[in-house]
Amino acid sequence: MTLKIDETLLSPGERLLWCYGIDTPDEIDLDAIAADRGIIIKKRRLQGADARLVATPTAGIITVSSASSEQRQRFSIGHELGHWERDKHSGRMNLCSKADLAPNNQEAKTSEAQANLFAADLILPPYLVGPRVADKDSSMNTVLEVAQEFRASREATSIRLMRLAQKPVAVMVYSRTRRRWYLYNSQWPHYIYPASQVHHDSPSMDLLYQGSPGEKTRDQKEPATRWLTGEKTWNLPDVRVQSVKLSADEILTIVRL
Repeated sequence: MTLKIDETLLSPGERLLWCYGIDTPDEIDLDAIAADRGIIIKKRRLQGADARLVATPTAGIITVSSASSEQRQRFSIGHELGHWERDKHSGRMNLCSKADLAPNNQEAKTSEAQANLFAADLILPPYLVGPRVADKDSSMNTVLEVAQEFRASREATSIRLMRLAQKPVAVMVYSRTRRRWYLYNSQWPHYIYPASQVHHDSPSMDLLYQGSPGEKTRDQKEPATRWLTGEKTWNLPDVRVQSVKLSADEILTIVRL
């Protein structure tokens, strides 16, 4: 695939990839990129943190938790590289918790959120993801396909597809008792909010209580009132919904208007 890129539109994370001529997902070798920039990657058990950066202005060590999944480790490496690229002239030691590295933390105006954005753009660069999903629905089926190709988490991939979508899309994570978090794109109406709990009539409820991790529902229409609250929600047409089981008591759901 020949890419035509306007480099002035690339984010810092994308520019780092582009300077190495990366134009396919399998070329995103974070260990090699880190090594070329003077950073050594180590994997070991960490207490109270998912990742740690010890750095000077010219070199450093990123330690990531060996207990984390491959996808989590890659995001952690990208996150700490984001810190180093931004702060490499100050020399610092940094500990990043699971909350700091949560993909949904991208909305906060903090250095941790900026490092998260850098990591997301490094692992799921829009200049590579965009062409792959341009003609596809922002369904969980597409999320799982892209996540596998880019070796990224389902949460981070769903957020990337949400941001690239040209239609209103919301991403939500639910436990059995409550909504854990949600994000929606700029096309989403500001007066409509995700429901606080999974509706008992939705197939996603069966998935939440009876499904196995990795299992998913069909991409299908459901009444908007099952998933949304707010002004004029009762007057909305059906929405398209698809969920995947993340863990024993958590699902990730995509809702499209």
